[in-house]
Amino acid sequence: MNKEEILAASRKENKNQDIVEAECLKQASRVAYTVGCLVCCLICTLQWVFAKTINWGCWVVNFSILGTIFLVKAIKMKKRHEILVATLYYGLCAFFAIGFAMSMKG
Repeated sequence: MNKEEILAASRKENKNQDIVEAECLKQASRVAYTVGCLVCCLICTLQWVFAKTINWGCWVVNFSILGTIFLVKAIKMKKRHEILVATLYYGLCAFFAIGFAMSMKG
């Protein structure tokens, strides 16, 4: 293989994406998820302290994001552990969704 063939194969594999940009996006996604999770915890804590209620919807969003992250990892990496973790997070999502529906009911 010559240099041009290697570069063409690399471009095809990376779909003409900049590797630095892709890595930056990956890191930004991790930071964004962490900040989102912390904000969710803060909102739920404040709601519990001041209103003595649970913000069920906030947890539904949080666990659905986590479940999706691990499901995508499981599909791409074909790892059984990732599927089990995704199932756990989707189970928690369902639990909090039921709590959310019941709290809306009254």
